[in-house]
Amino acid sequence: MESADTVHQGSHLLYPGDWAGDAPWPAARELALVILNEPIPPSAGPLLAAIWARASYRICADGGGNRLYALCKEEGTLGQFVPDAVVGDLDSLKEAPRSYFEESGVVIHRYRDQDSTDFMKGLDYLDTVLRRGKDTRSCPVVVLGGLGGRLDHIMHTLKVLFNQHLQRQIVVVSGENLTFVLPAGRNRILTNPQVDGPTCGILPLAGETTLTTKGLRWNLDHHPSSFEGLMSTSNIVDEREIIVETTAPVAWTTEFRPKPA
Repeated sequence: MESADTVHQGSHLLYPGDWAGDAPWPAARELALVILNEPIPPSAGPLLAAIWARASYRICADGGGNRLYALCKEEGTLGQFVPDAVVGDLDSLKEAPRSYFEESGVVIHRYRDQDSTDFMKGLDYLDTVLRRGKDTRSCPVVVLGGLGGRLDHIMHTLKVLFNQHLQRQIVVVSGENLTFVLPAGRNRILTNPQVDGPTCGILPLAGETTLTTKGLRWNLDHHPSSFEGLMSTSNIVDEREIIVETTAPVAWTTEFRPKPA
């Protein structure tokens, strides 16, 4: 018997009304927001507000607190965006944001170890403090930032996605990208033509795989794919539902165009 598809909501986690008949975010469904240390452009403000309103947990990973503070100060919305915690080794958190958050009752939690990044520390705080004892799979995580700036930081963000993909659903929104990991097996991706694509890519960063796809401009049929060999980059999303069958985990990434206010 064939195993069931793994369904990925992708950008529909950001705009659930586009596929759920404009129904409100279910009260019983949890969502976590993690903000990393990458500039948040004003154009992302409406998206931040939409995710913030639905999120059950809101965490800034160290310098992510600077980014949230800077955007809100510029927009005059500081009082509207008060996170649950700012966590990390706190080597990047500046004095003004730290003082403001402390005065606003935000937990400032320092991790002293240097064997994990602030992104990993944010996920650990979510699991061990905010959601202690709960199933990680029951709470999707939306990450703002992490795929811009220094190449080593980008590679680490991708590494965390691969290491965590069987434990939780993580969608990263960064710059013009929306990225998540597809596990080995048959995956069904629900795309949103209002914000997804048209360009997309399937990145075999966990080693060589064999890919079969449907719904793309240039589909693959049991085609080997690897970092050293063929990679399906600069492909085009042609259908609302994309099928990707893969023998190893791969990163799925699309061009992302957030909705204006």
